[in-house]
Amino acid sequence: MDTPAPATAAAEAPAPAPPPPVTAVVNARFCAPEATAFALTKTISYTGRDFTVTDAAGAAVMQVEAAVFALLKRSLLLDAARRPVLTMQDSGYLMGTRWAVFRGDSTSRRNLLFRVVKSSAIQIRTKIYVFLASNAGEEAPDFVIRGSYYDGACTVSPGNSDAAIAQITRRNSAQLLGFGRNKYTARINPGIDQAFILALTVILDEMH
Repeated sequence: MDTPAPATAAAEAPAPAPPPPVTAVVNARFCAPEATAFALTKTISYTGRDFTVTDAAGAAVMQVEAAVFALLKRSLLLDAARRPVLTMQDSGYLMGTRWAVFRGDSTSRRNLLFRVVKSSAIQIRTKIYVFLASNAGEEAPDFVIRGSYYDGACTVSPGNSDAAIAQITRRNSAQLLGFGRNKYTARINPGIDQAFILALTVILDEMH
């Protein structure tokens, strides 16, 4: 009787897919290998500019706290242990159209991570440019936020591509005395820096 042939390579388990490329603007520890989603909800605060960041399970994972007494608008992104991740500061230029983002709780130029620039003060369609600290000349953006803020949907793409790496949606909920409170959802592709996208979401709110 013939001996059965050994199993062929075709029957072996396929090789695992390679991990997605990492885009770390703030820190690689914020780059997850899978797609993630976060809700940013404005909290009742003295400034009216604080946010709680929750994950898909509803757990609070970060906080955004705005400075109360500061010459320029400034907000701090804190991690779950309340350690400063980054600082966002308005440049004071024309209706808040330029913001700078720094590592930790610093606003020193040597800790600059990136700049966020609204292409014009008044926009129907949203177009906001992001320049990394190394791109001092700002000749071409490293990332672009596009879409319609007022329709509640924007995307973040690399400056040389229309392919979205994150989506930011906005929902306004009615509050007392007729005031609204914005709530955002940030859906972030695998390998993309979550802290970076969360900072862009906060700045998008500040610019509007």
